[in-house]
Amino acid sequence: MQQVPSTSEVRRERRAAHWAARQARQVQARGDAGLADAWWDRARAICKANPELWNDLALTLENWTSRHDGSHGA
Repeated sequence: MQQVPSTSEVRRERRAAHWAARQARQVQARGDAGLADAWWDRARAICKANPELWNDLALTLENWTSRHDGSHGA
């Protein structure tokens, strides 16, 4: 007998499909910059759902920028 997926599983699958389609559209339209924009959107959505994650995201960005700051003439 086939098990019916739970509501949360269906939502998770729909959300994953939505983000995959969004990333594909962004990449097609803008290349790597579009992909980065899609990830930014996803990160903001996750943080909006759990505000405690903003600090973690900020620390991650601080670390990333400190590694790359000045290396590309920005």
